[in-house]
Amino acid sequence: MATTTRAASSSRTRKRDTGEQGNGGEFAAVTRADADVPIPAAHPADRPVLGEDAHVATSAHLGDNVSIGDRVQIGEDVTIGSHVAVGPGAMIRDGATIGAGTSIGVDTTIGERVNVGEDSIIREGVTIQNGSVLGGGVCLDEDVSIGKGARIGRGVRVEPSTRIGADVNVEDGTQIGESSVLEDRTIIRRSTRLGDAVSIGKSTEIHAESSIGNGSRIGSRTRLEGSFGDELEVGTRTRLLGGSTWGDNVQIGDGVKVETDAHSRFADDTQLGVKTSITSAVVNGELSTGDGVTIQGRAGNSDLHGTITIGADSRLDGAITLQDGIEIGESVQIHGPSGAHPDEVVTQIDGHCEVLDHAIVRSGTKMGERTMIGSAAEVGHCVITGAGSVIGDGATVGNFSVINGSVLGDSATVGCGVEMGYGAELGERVVVEENAVIEQYARVEAGRLVPRGAVVPGPPV
Repeated sequence: MATTTRAASSSRTRKRDTGEQGNGGEFAAVTRADADVPIPAAHPADRPVLGEDAHVATSAHLGDNVSIGDRVQIGEDVTIGSHVAVGPGAMIRDGATIGAGTSIGVDTTIGERVNVGEDSIIREGVTIQNGSVLGGGVCLDEDVSIGKGARIGRGVRVEPSTRIGADVNVEDGTQIGESSVLEDRTIIRRSTRLGDAVSIGKSTEIHAESSIGNGSRIGSRTRLEGSFGDELEVGTRTRLLGGSTWGDNVQIGDGVKVETDAHSRFADDTQLGVKTSITSAVVNGELSTGDGVTIQGRAGNSDLHGTITIGADSRLDGAITLQDGIEIGESVQIHGPSGAHPDEVVTQIDGHCEVLDHAIVRSGTKMGERTMIGSAAEVGHCVITGAGSVIGDGATVGNFSVINGSVLGDSATVGCGVEMGYGAELGERVVVEENAVIEQYARVEAGRLVPRGAVVPGPPV
């Protein structure tokens, strides 16, 4: 049963006679010398131990085997469970509750109506502001600050000099590193790991079992899920969901939306521009995207491999594979299979390709290594280009054409079903009509017309 500690009547009489005040009238003075604690003599070990100049309000309730250090101040209606140790200089304000088996460190301040669970450890210099609730088994290291109305779950560990804002909710089993800052109304779901010097903006939510590396900076109103390396930079109103793994030094702009699965991997130095959207993608290697990029893959996984740059306002849809060394310019649209035919070719862009500004690469397109598509170019359905192909600015390629290591000059027009051999070259403004054949190493001069079904031979052997 809890024991009520009260000042001796002789002490109260002496104060009335001398005009002394007990801490401005807020606390009744109780000291080790004059305490009158009605505990049966048969159980002297249960008696609270009071340090010098300790002040305990008469309405406070102290359990068995409580130790109160020097200069401690305990307010009205405070409840302290059994086997609690309160270090010197600590202050426990009105209406607070301290669970059994808890340790309160030196110079700690616990605000009004704070509830600290059983078997918790509150170390030196900690401040817990009014109305906060801590579950059992919590450990707050030195100089941690907890804001008003915060909720700290069971088994949470907060390392030194971390600041947790008002109305923050940290769920069970979470670990927060040293010198981190969680601003107001942040939600950290269960079993999350935050590294040292992590900063999280207001009203941000970190999903359960996520991990965020040291030195990370996360903007306000953002939602994150997954494993993130050190030095993460995330803007405001961003959504990174799906449990992906991200490397170190990742930079993600404002308004980005990334929804992948747990198998997705984003390597070191990944950059995602403003308003990017990635869905069900698997990324290996560096990735840098511009504003407004959309990468999807709902019809199948989209695989993006190393050293990729995707320009602003691009859009990639469907089952797309981008191999190493791809650079896609601004406003590019690359459409995956439409699903109209079961044997449609999956869109794939091979290594070292470069798709320049404003190009449109149609469904089922496959381009060989080192292929270049000029700005404002449009490539038709099921076009296949071989290694080393170059498509100049303003060029147009029709459906089902094959460009095998060939060169198309600026503003060239290639009709449907055209077949071009390796090393062939078309000059500027050339027009090749449907079903024509351009043999290997053939050359078509600028401005010429190759009529429908014609064959342009290559040079003599």
